[in-house]
Amino acid sequence: MDNRLIELDLQNKIEHIFGIQKNEIKEFNNLGGSNYVYSFIVKNQKYVIHKLNDTSIINWKQEKAAYNSLKPLNITDELVYYNNGIKITKFFINSKNLSFSESDIIDSLDLIRKVHESGVSIKYDYNIIENMDKYISLCNDNKKTKRINELKSYRSKINAIQEIVNSLNIPPVLCHGDACVITNFLRLSDGSIKIIDWEQAGMADPLLDIAIATLHQGFKNIDPVWCLHQYLKRAPEKQEYLRLFSFLALDSFAIMAWCIYENPGGYSYYQKSAAKYSELVLNYYGDMALYDRSMQ
Repeated sequence: MDNRLIELDLQNKIEHIFGIQKNEIKEFNNLGGSNYVYSFIVKNQKYVIHKLNDTSIINWKQEKAAYNSLKPLNITDELVYYNNGIKITKFFINSKNLSFSESDIIDSLDLIRKVHESGVSIKYDYNIIENMDKYISLCNDNKKTKRINELKSYRSKINAIQEIVNSLNIPPVLCHGDACVITNFLRLSDGSIKIIDWEQAGMADPLLDIAIATLHQGFKNIDPVWCLHQYLKRAPEKQEYLRLFSFLALDSFAIMAWCIYENPGGYSYYQKSAAKYSELVLNYYGDMALYDRSMQ
């Protein structure tokens, strides 16, 4: 759909939701992103409106459930409206994204841990392999067939890693699913921090968030093992390393699918990441099994 038609449609929805006339919508600006995101002002209050694009794999009911469940913690942006893929939140004036500084990364990990330990839950799971398959299903361009087949050739390795994860029976917690320190964490003018954009939220092993937090921002910026230490506030156990490496591998495969669909330039980088961590997981798991048997 043409962007101008999208903008008119969103302005019409703002009129209806707020009960105003179109001329009362001020400073309607495109903020960019993979979905349709605009800021606007109504009655001196600034807001952000999101509309999922037609090929989005996001379940808007899932994100709405996360916002509603997290409301008592007061750590998210303020949800004003959410229905049929249209989300409106209040805009934080004078806020800024966190950086890759050590203190900011630690602050983000502390806040994610607070969510994990809160006991808050929703009825939706976060499923990496399901997300990967959804992106593959969107790739109907014949030019992408070679890489799709290449990704499919890793299926036995992917399934083996997922079986390892399942065998550990880790109790699921609410995970953000895209806990990138420089995009989804905002420091407000009073120094407090909010986590925004819960569109990937779901129940999963808490270390999924740690893997994604490092992987989605590039290994050059955040070291996953260092993050694991900071998150746990202690030296990790063998099983925790295994879980972290498993999610780094699985999510690398999922991002490869996203790259085929959306950003071909990043495919090779995540392919190397998937190879590195899947080999590490399968070898590490074998070593752990040998160690466990020797102790019996």
